[in-house]
Amino acid sequence: MPFEDNSPAVGESYAYLSTPAAGADFTPYVEAAIPGTTKRGSLVGEYRHDGRRELVVTFVYNQYQQQFRLLSRGIVEWMTGGTHLGSSRNYFAVHVDDVFAADDRWNSTLNCTPGDVDCTDPDAVPDPIRMTAADVDHAASWQTSRGFTLDMAYNAAGTVDFRADNNGADPLADRFVAKRNDFRWINHTYTHAFLGCEQNTSVVPWQCATHPNGSVKWVSRQSVSDEIALNRVWGQTAGLPLQNDELVTGEHSGLRVLPQQNVDNPNLGPALGDNGIGWLGSDNSREPGQRQVGTATTVPRYPMNVFYNAGRAAEQVDEYNWIYTSRAQGGSGICEDNPATTTCLAAPLDPATGYTGHIVPLERQIALGHVLANDPKPHFIHQSNLAEDRIAYPVLDGVLDAYDALFAPSTPVVNLRMKDIGQELQRRSAWRTAVQSGQVTAYRIGETVTVEGPSGTTVPVTVPEGTLRPDGSAFGEAYAGGRSGWTSLAGTSLALEVPSVQALTADGPAPARVAAPAPAARIPAGVADPVTPGANG
Repeated sequence: MPFEDNSPAVGESYAYLSTPAAGADFTPYVEAAIPGTTKRGSLVGEYRHDGRRELVVTFVYNQYQQQFRLLSRGIVEWMTGGTHLGSSRNYFAVHVDDVFAADDRWNSTLNCTPGDVDCTDPDAVPDPIRMTAADVDHAASWQTSRGFTLDMAYNAAGTVDFRADNNGADPLADRFVAKRNDFRWINHTYTHAFLGCEQNTSVVPWQCATHPNGSVKWVSRQSVSDEIALNRVWGQTAGLPLQNDELVTGEHSGLRVLPQQNVDNPNLGPALGDNGIGWLGSDNSREPGQRQVGTATTVPRYPMNVFYNAGRAAEQVDEYNWIYTSRAQGGSGICEDNPATTTCLAAPLDPATGYTGHIVPLERQIALGHVLANDPKPHFIHQSNLAEDRIAYPVLDGVLDAYDALFAPSTPVVNLRMKDIGQELQRRSAWRTAVQSGQVTAYRIGETVTVEGPSGTTVPVTVPEGTLRPDGSAFGEAYAGGRSGWTSLAGTSLALEVPSVQALTADGPAPARVAAPAPAARIPAGVADPVTPGANG
């Protein structure tokens, strides 16, 4: 049960390593060694007395800390006997944007990306990063070894243009098409065009171009529709296993983007309807909530801080230093100018070790935090990160390796495609509304669990293994030792039969504790070592 220890200089949590009084009926569930002694103290345990059972937790925590996220499901299961409204999963999905296209490379001398509108140096020459056929083979092999599927968001013009410049040859596209069923695929528009306002790039930062009367020039409905339809047709012709109602626009364009464009392109929604789009990727750092855009519902995606313009670790570190160091240390000062959202590094990262030593552990920690928070939103990187040094894999492996060390096979990572993630988020929103309006009630009498509410209401339920529906079939899906899932009330109620269990009273047997190696406890500098000392993690 690892406790987070992100900084040796900071006391991130405090624990009282308790020991029960002589004769107390107490079962420890999580223990740690008491520093300086051969004894062990309890951090979580069950105290049974006077016909009651109490769960005793003697460490402080908050909802974002890993130790709480690891224990929270178990706390709820203990309180409810494994039967409650709600369900929980550990989700992880990764979208790879710009497949078939090339991403412009960060220039470490100019400190900008040639090809971007803000890189105005006359010596700025784009240097593209593009996957190879060998990178496709590596991605497919990596998926097989990890039991995980990547979502490839593709721009077909990338391969069409490449073939035009190379006598019809494109080994990358040929290999991807040959292995098309190894991956999931998402329409990312044909050319990756900006689909919001027409951009005036003669100024930095760019502005929305306007008509003489001052109104905004918008990319037309036809242009937006063509970007969607042409890419879809290419994918269908190539045999890609598409979900035609999924779309991610280039740079999430068409959606509002501050400060230049504070509303959606009014032509975006109609063009989505023209093409039957039901699910539209959005940037979670800009819009963390779902919303409706024409016929589509947005699916917020977490940007990973593995840069689109970096194919090599040294490039990633150089740009990272530029963004996250002060002007005095040779950086851009962006972190100084935006202290509310960005923290400056104490010193620039070493180009040789900064990626594996600082960036990878930090990105792994952030992504794993999302996984452990019952958060299904996908993460996104770019095809450049699977090319050259293949810098995405240390982060992805870090997340999956850390997860495998924490959870049993009965609690696997749930790897959904974008449409399914959107539906999960949509169900949760409807469920919150139902709960807040008091529409759903549930109760248990003996071995019968009854859920009541308006017909058609979709309800999340968690029950013990062995729980049956009225027709005798098993309820839900097996996960984390129980069964859970969403169920729609066909009438005004649903009755489930849970397996009979021996009532646990103060006179009955205590649950068996699970023994595991305890983490090393460390007392922070300046904290006294009492008889029952605290442990910092």
